[in-house]
Amino acid sequence: MSVLRIYLDGHWRDSATPCPWALCDEMGTVLQSGNDALAALPHGHDCVVIVAAECVLLTSTKLPPGSRQRWHSALAFVAEEHTLPDPEDNHVVPGAQANGLVPLAVVDKPWFRRFVTACLGAKLSLRRAVPETLLPPFTGEDWTLVWDGNSGFVRTGAASGMALDNGDDSAAPLALRLILNSAQTSAPQKIEVRLPPHAAQQTLPRWGDLPLTLTAGATWDWRCAPIPADALNLLWGEFSPRTKIRELWPQLRPAVVILLLALGVEAVGANIEWAMLANEKRSLLQDMERSFHSAFGDASMVVNAPLQMQRKLAELRHAAGVADDGDFLPLLDLAAAPLAALPAGSVHALHYEAGRLDADVKLARKDDIQNLRQQLQHKGLSVRIGDIHDAGNGAEARLTLLPGDGQ
Repeated sequence: MSVLRIYLDGHWRDSATPCPWALCDEMGTVLQSGNDALAALPHGHDCVVIVAAECVLLTSTKLPPGSRQRWHSALAFVAEEHTLPDPEDNHVVPGAQANGLVPLAVVDKPWFRRFVTACLGAKLSLRRAVPETLLPPFTGEDWTLVWDGNSGFVRTGAASGMALDNGDDSAAPLALRLILNSAQTSAPQKIEVRLPPHAAQQTLPRWGDLPLTLTAGATWDWRCAPIPADALNLLWGEFSPRTKIRELWPQLRPAVVILLLALGVEAVGANIEWAMLANEKRSLLQDMERSFHSAFGDASMVVNAPLQMQRKLAELRHAAGVADDGDFLPLLDLAAAPLAALPAGSVHALHYEAGRLDADVKLARKDDIQNLRQQLQHKGLSVRIGDIHDAGNGAEARLTLLPGDGQ
């Protein structure tokens, strides 16, 4: 996946200010590059901001007492002694604790907020903002200096370094001399110098008065420099990257709206269908009541037309000496074969009343009771099962058998 790198330096003022940028592939190869306003940069890529060394102050402090949340809220005041602006104007990012010290990266909060807001307005997907000072490799012994002949920066540790200026080919920057003097026993034996491609000076500086050796390193190019996974991310706290779903919402919104409209239409259609079926049911019940009154007179009160019609039909059959499907013998005849196939003693009791035959059974498993139900339904019976109880050595239940297809 391609990544858009944006170089942010102290010359940036607003969204109209051009920014150097480079579009790189997964291997770090530069595919495109330029110097344009944020709105003109390529879209649809994750963005990594390389913040120039002069815009970031790197320092460290002892871990304050108290909970992490408490000392995180006090970071601006912890860094106050190292900065000139008011604490409220400092955006302070902590790094991983090492040897009792917490590395801190400090940037100007109002300036950084304007940049992040401008990127969001340009619909750029910010993922990381890394100090350029922490991009050169650090071996743990020697320092790395990026120098263009007039200015640059030096990396002095895993999370330390500083910007340098006011130097030339023959005079080392004063800041470099000061940090070498303050390093004392921890001073390096040599400094690896990396020159940018556009540097006015393409040879090693002649700083013979420094108490160490300068060695030539690879050419420095922020566009394709590897970004360490553990480098401090300035997009922290209130500037934390937005989740992907929030960034993709403008593109997803039309599809979501269409889906909601489709669901709304489906819901309206389902309600209309339900209303039509309910109306059809009422019409059928009214037709049944009219048929019942037509057959048995208007004086009869109709509560459940299908059930009352079935009972009246059974009475007529009995009066004519014809057996009804709900009589004991027809029900028993249908149930006899499945019940007879059960192990001896499985049927504890049979009870018949008002067209209903109840059978109390005890089988080895609950699944056997369900299987018996299916067999009885295949015989043309409607079967209802009461609660199935665990009898310790089997399962007990009452099956209610009624005439009619139970499928």
